[in-house]
Amino acid sequence: MLWLCIRLPALRHEALAADEDAALARLSAWAYQWSSQVCHRRGDESRAPLLWLELAASRALFGEPAALLPCIQRELREMGYSHTCAIAPSPAAAALLTRGQALRCLLTQAGLQTELAPLPLDWLELPAETRDALRSAGLSRIGEVLAIPRAALARRFGPECCDYLARLMGELSDPQSSFRLPEVYRARCVFDYDLHDTQGLLFPLQRLLQEFQGYLRARDRAVLRFNLELEHVRRARGGHERSCLTIGLASPAREAARFLMLVRERLQTLVLSAPISALTLCADAFTTPAIMQADLFGTAEQRSGELVHLLDRLHARLGMEAVRGLQLQADHRPERAFASVPAVATRALPGTPSTTLSPRPLALLSQAQRIEAPARLLNGPERIASGWWDGDDVIRDYYLAQGSDGSRQWVFHDLRENAWYLQGLWV
Repeated sequence: MLWLCIRLPALRHEALAADEDAALARLSAWAYQWSSQVCHRRGDESRAPLLWLELAASRALFGEPAALLPCIQRELREMGYSHTCAIAPSPAAAALLTRGQALRCLLTQAGLQTELAPLPLDWLELPAETRDALRSAGLSRIGEVLAIPRAALARRFGPECCDYLARLMGELSDPQSSFRLPEVYRARCVFDYDLHDTQGLLFPLQRLLQEFQGYLRARDRAVLRFNLELEHVRRARGGHERSCLTIGLASPAREAARFLMLVRERLQTLVLSAPISALTLCADAFTTPAIMQADLFGTAEQRSGELVHLLDRLHARLGMEAVRGLQLQADHRPERAFASVPAVATRALPGTPSTTLSPRPLALLSQAQRIEAPARLLNGPERIASGWWDGDDVIRDYYLAQGSDGSRQWVFHDLRENAWYLQGLWV
């Protein structure tokens, strides 16, 4: 096994979390995208919080741990987390090596012993009285302690000292309590001061959305919407009130950059009723990611992606109900053959033919207009007899006609009324 340990000396402050447990849970969910075994340990007065990832089992997906480490560190820097990292064959050794400033990546036990030998004895996680006794014996380096026969250490300091050194060197199993991904995602930031401007939300939101992206990748899921809950300070009432923003997407997504773009658009039109003291991101409905295979030149997929981004920005700026599209309905009556629905991005099917003259005109009148019998019929008739099930049945013969101005018209003869109507135009 190979363990990556991440030491986070200022986690709670940088995560703006209510407590360290919440901060570790958020970062553990983010780290799960690279490993199926993630563990963490809370800090105390003398120790910083630690996060471990087992990377040996992830080689098939991400390659060698030394190549994956720069990617993990880059995301930590982008989220604004102070950290030191190390890779070692045991979790105890990886944790110990993070106490130094230099990045260490050790893949074998032989290399581990060489690297540990010159390090100070105080780095060992042994009881203080044990370290004091070792120093009084003239020892100052970890290599000097490892050179002492284990039996002699056990007689002097007990078997716990030997067990720790064996776990440190990877000679003894060191089971860790693994983190489990939650089924519902919820991450909360608590601010040290009240925010009076929505622009102040962008930096914590960038971190929250980056962590959310890691969670979605870990579960191989995407979202069509997520919620932002804003906690407002009401000083006159001495309490807090909440407002909720729903961020909707035209297609399933899990990219933090896309999320941030939509949130920024939404915040531009938001007027705060009171200062903000806390922010929560939550999502409880997940779907399959929209993964599209591009063709050789990628033009069709590029146009589809541009349409999705345009719809997302319109939804964020105007609201989901303000952006509408047309959807075909199973009805032969032209006025009922389509319906207005919330706009979504769709892809053209391969091989869909394009015609210069559609069998149906694109310009339909909102209500058929009564006309005189056309002078010239170019094509038809096409009979449509439908609607008997809803009490609005029709019997019509449709024709392609030419108007006096040369326009091409779609007209019908209503057999019940013996009258002619204009239904649409080709333009």
